[in-house]
Amino acid sequence: MAGQFAKPRSDPFEEKDGAKLPSYRGDNINADSFDEKSRVPDPQRMIRAYLQSVSTLNLLRAFATGGYAAMQRVTHWNLDFTEHSEQGDK
Repeated sequence: MAGQFAKPRSDPFEEKDGAKLPSYRGDNINADSFDEKSRVPDPQRMIRAYLQSVSTLNLLRAFATGGYAAMQRVTHWNLDFTEHSEQGDK
């Protein structure tokens, strides 16, 4: 659910086959493809990341307040996959 989408770098540039480009700083900042266009920081990436995180938090909030995340049912969540299996019949 969470990850490292913005990465600090010790070197602002990386070099490959004689070409020097800005470092990849994570999906929230630029792309990892080694070409000039991909390495330009894109503010729209930060906006998309923010909107995706808002959507995720809203979904989690709905689950938590709507009874879908009732902690008393954790064992049922973990066992649902066995319901129609050979292991579930035991």
